[in-house]
Amino acid sequence: MPPPAVLTCNWAGSALQAESTLHQLSPYIGKLKSSIAGSLISQFTEANDLIYDPFSGSGTVALEAWAAGRNVLANDLSPYAALLTRAKLFPYVSFEVAIEELETFSHEANRERERIDLRSIPAWVRQFFHRETLREALAWTHVLRRHRRWFLLASLLGILHHQRPGFLSFPSSHTVPYLRLKAFPPAKFPELYEYRSLRDRLEAKVKRAFRRVPELDYALKRQCFSQSAHLLAPKILADAIITSPPYMRQLDYARDNRLRLWFLGIDDPRALDKAISPRKEAFLKLMRQCFRKWKTVVKPQKYCVLVVGDGSSEVHGANLPEIISQIATNEVGGYDHIYNYTEAIPNERRVRRGLTGSTSETIIVLRNNDSGAQS
Repeated sequence: MPPPAVLTCNWAGSALQAESTLHQLSPYIGKLKSSIAGSLISQFTEANDLIYDPFSGSGTVALEAWAAGRNVLANDLSPYAALLTRAKLFPYVSFEVAIEELETFSHEANRERERIDLRSIPAWVRQFFHRETLREALAWTHVLRRHRRWFLLASLLGILHHQRPGFLSFPSSHTVPYLRLKAFPPAKFPELYEYRSLRDRLEAKVKRAFRRVPELDYALKRQCFSQSAHLLAPKILADAIITSPPYMRQLDYARDNRLRLWFLGIDDPRALDKAISPRKEAFLKLMRQCFRKWKTVVKPQKYCVLVVGDGSSEVHGANLPEIISQIATNEVGGYDHIYNYTEAIPNERRVRRGLTGSTSETIIVLRNNDSGAQS
């Protein structure tokens, strides 16, 4: 399949009103816009192809690929990202089935709640919740993790913190957890600091998730791993790699998701960030390792498409897309550079609006010319 002459991706505006509500299970900083992912999938793959996303993040490429009739292999080292990806690749077939499961687990969660000792919970976690709401959140988390019910657990994490009544925490931001005590002082907004029941809010969240679901073929292959991207070697060759690697520490994926990660058993987000939000040299080393591995992962003459931010490297004297292309074609070898496509990131799409960070994104299109990959 020849490369398209012009990439038809839409950076502008929001996709929230058009995309599947499964994309909105839980927030994720730096997520790829779903319409861009869908455009790349349609341009570089065909029906029934196998798409591999080694840095799946919130599962945007994975879900768009499945909805487009592709088989999917996804991976992310972050437990939170892997959870969201699994939830989107393995949802319930209907809202009714999801609610039946909720009812089944309610009794177990109620029993679990009585065993929760809040004295063992870190103070920084306790400060976000009414004590009884926290007890319920912990109980449900334990039960859903025990039974590996990723969709319900992702939905729970999606309502974990915000200032709106349908969420579980005291007033706080939605994406990155910090309390908003100055904006919502307890003396002026006492109702926002009262007990919030979990069961009804979780059901409402699941209902919202099923509001707009595409037609999905459950017979298609779907897998999700949680390994370092440069080590994973799928047993089946991919027809394309489409991914968005972490941007050289411009985003701290663990720190910014620290409360949700704590509920998943991660006590030290700083240690996790060293792996999932690498600094410049560690990131470039990771990309070298990945390109070596990917030559044996994607089929010959098939595409490797990366969406990256405009971070620069003083050491190498070039912008990040140029550096990545050079690593693939010159240092590692085995790849043809087809072209780059760059557009500015609209301010409304940025979580940290008006602040420093990536101001544009570039799609790097490479083609595997290495004949060492065997089908």
